[in-house]
Amino acid sequence: MTLDLESLTELPTPSLLLDADVLERNLLRMNRFLEQRGAWARPHTKTHKCVEIARLQMAQSRTVGLCCARIAEAEALAAGGLENVLVTSPLTTAEKIERFAALASRSSGMWTVVDSPLGVDRLAEAARSRGVRCGVIIDLDPGFHRTGVPMGEAAIELGRRVLERPELELHGVQMYAGTLMHLEAPEERRSGSADLWQQVSETVEGLRALGADCPVVTGGGTGTFDIDAEQELTTDLQVGSYVFMDAQYRVVHNETSDGSSAPFDFFEPSLFVLASAVSQSVPHLLTVDAGFKALSMDHAPEVVDHPKLRYHFAGDEHGIVALDRDDLAVAPKLGERMVLLVSHCDPTVNLYEEYVVLRDGRPTEHWPVRARGRA
Repeated sequence: MTLDLESLTELPTPSLLLDADVLERNLLRMNRFLEQRGAWARPHTKTHKCVEIARLQMAQSRTVGLCCARIAEAEALAAGGLENVLVTSPLTTAEKIERFAALASRSSGMWTVVDSPLGVDRLAEAARSRGVRCGVIIDLDPGFHRTGVPMGEAAIELGRRVLERPELELHGVQMYAGTLMHLEAPEERRSGSADLWQQVSETVEGLRALGADCPVVTGGGTGTFDIDAEQELTTDLQVGSYVFMDAQYRVVHNETSDGSSAPFDFFEPSLFVLASAVSQSVPHLLTVDAGFKALSMDHAPEVVDHPKLRYHFAGDEHGIVALDRDDLAVAPKLGERMVLLVSHCDPTVNLYEEYVVLRDGRPTEHWPVRARGRA
């Protein structure tokens, strides 16, 4: 990352920084990879919640559409003029289903997933009352039991129920194995992914035996993008974090050409939090104004350009950076600013109203986080 700290002195802290030069490189790298593999992406916008970034993703030649986690995020994308969006979390409440049907009636290519008879029936009734035909994808449970219908007979029976409702159009299936994304060892991710896609294949065969075309088999993510791209079954990958990367992905390893593993560095970090050093009670500890309210707390952020320093959460408003006693001369000082690589990009973004966009290390514009708080 190239950063001109002097150009950031007028920014309030904490601020969310986005290196647009790196972001665009990540987009191009993913697109080139997909071109080489003959694969496609359906980028997951829950990562960034930003219309401007979504437009950049849609401009890539290997993008078939977008996806998001919630109906409110889909509404934000549609308000920004974006179409062909899949809502990847099931809808069951009447209020959310009515909102989806209304959105589908005015915006092209809006699909949602289903994983229960209740969801199918309520969606069909809402579509009928609106006079629209809603596109659906069957969400398959990879074994995490968070969402999705069990693969095999249960999923096939749910597909039969969708096919019986003329208000619904069955496009295919979704399988997202979130538990695999941050496994450190590449061989564990590879074997886990292969086992799951075999179960998906058997489920798709059963659905096609009912007469369903199932032209879409979507899923995967940044942690398994290269593995899932090898599956002939998959039609598109729901990659999200590749645009930003974060400290969580710094511990993940990928396979190398000689069969060994190395840190996951195919994509570069582009998302950071600017913080100020506000207190120093003892020489080796420096308090910064970025705590739980500024950073996702499920993983510690990294202090950029200072690999020996360690950040620790210290409450809502603060974090404490432990200074290396042998390196105090070059460590950040009280009153100075420092840049933190975000801990977990998706929930961190949700804490901010806007990105401060950097080009050549200097702030140039601000992009609103339009779907902020809608999760």
